[in-house]
Amino acid sequence: MRLLTLNTHGLMEPNLKLKQETIAEAIYQYKPDVVALQEIMQPKKTQILSNLTDICSVGKIPVKCGNYLIFLQNELKKLNLKYSIVWLGIKSSYNKYDEGLSLLTTKEINDIDIIQLSPFDDYNNWKTRKALGVKIENQWFYSVHLGWWTDKESPQEKEILSLREATKEKESFWLMGDFNSPANERETGYDMLTKYWYDSYLLALNKDDGITVKGKIDGWEDSCGKRIDYIFTSKKQTFKSSQVIFNGDHKGIVSDHFGILLTI
Repeated sequence: MRLLTLNTHGLMEPNLKLKQETIAEAIYQYKPDVVALQEIMQPKKTQILSNLTDICSVGKIPVKCGNYLIFLQNELKKLNLKYSIVWLGIKSSYNKYDEGLSLLTTKEINDIDIIQLSPFDDYNNWKTRKALGVKIENQWFYSVHLGWWTDKESPQEKEILSLREATKEKESFWLMGDFNSPANERETGYDMLTKYWYDSYLLALNKDDGITVKGKIDGWEDSCGKRIDYIFTSKKQTFKSSQVIFNGDHKGIVSDHFGILLTI
């Protein structure tokens, strides 16, 4: 089994079609069973797509023309890849987009879960945070995008506690995404996350430096490389490999974040 996570930076990326082709080609090559995507966007003021069969929309925001997933799905179809896609619209982004999360899988989806992470659910507040999950057989897979440890409106500590509370009764699950928690910082988000769950990177037999962000991006103004994207697991086990992709060395750069490919 393989898992892939990527913060796409949505419609903010230049040369978007080329980058979506790169993502689709990587999916074709590695055949991940589950793909978790963050910062999935669509223009606010476009037509709602009715009778949509390729993408399952959950939550209050329907799929509209120009949704990032429409373009990505088209690229996957060109490669004869069939993935079930779930979209959760969450909030307003950059004053012109709806932004949310997505999960793609080749497996049958038995159930879907939405977890409220921020203390408020406000479409017009860009700090609104949720997690999107799908159940496949007896395991849950979540796409997660956390805020920041020092944020006063939605402190990361409370978001992690919300995630913990919502998953504590689940026997087997995976948390995949952008956690905005540098692995080298102590007594903040990463230490709290690894108190509850296992970092698959540390359990992989083969791995690289794990860096998923280089240079300045929104929320991180210094240029030091950071490991802030993760795949956490509820059960301690050994993995074959954890590899950073879309970093220019393994596939082209497609976002302000790199992706993680975990081979179980």
